[in-house]
Amino acid sequence: MTREDYIKVCSVCTNKSFNPKVGVTCGLTNEIANFKGTCPDYSENADAVRHEIMAADHRRSENKGVINRGRSALFVVAGLYVLVGFLEAYVILGAHILYGIIDWTIAAVFLGLGIWSYKKASLAMIIGLSFYCLIILLLALVEPLTIIQGVIWKILVIVWLSYGISTARAEEAKQKKANSGNDDLLDQA
Repeated sequence: MTREDYIKVCSVCTNKSFNPKVGVTCGLTNEIANFKGTCPDYSENADAVRHEIMAADHRRSENKGVINRGRSALFVVAGLYVLVGFLEAYVILGAHILYGIIDWTIAAVFLGLGIWSYKKASLAMIIGLSFYCLIILLLALVEPLTIIQGVIWKILVIVWLSYGISTARAEEAKQKKANSGNDDLLDQA
């Protein structure tokens, strides 16, 4: 077991103690935990367990919110490209259907990434962020003034996707660790 695993168990035990030099310790031995499997002196603190469950639920809820903001950024960008495609194809003077088709293709890519983000959130958002930045750079090469046009919107999309990526990666790592931990326990039995 790792130190984190011991702390998870010891933090909800009525026998826990705290040493400022090493952190959570056993109140019976005044040592850091060093048991194999289960602790023979473990005594569950129901209030601490309830508090840990509530805290974990709160963290999961916050993380889902951050991931959903990143996912929403993909869908919003897709929606805006549909609208811009309509304007460029039919409304703007000198409009041509080809411009609309290009924008609708970009919208389809973002829509696909948004849907895929339900399966692979971090990878879909990384690709979405890269694609969005590539579009910004390509437009800047064609017309340099586009860099500062809509800069607040561009920053918001980039920030939402960046936070979504980091949170999704952290959640996926936790899930992978939890799954590998379960596999280890099954292998030991």
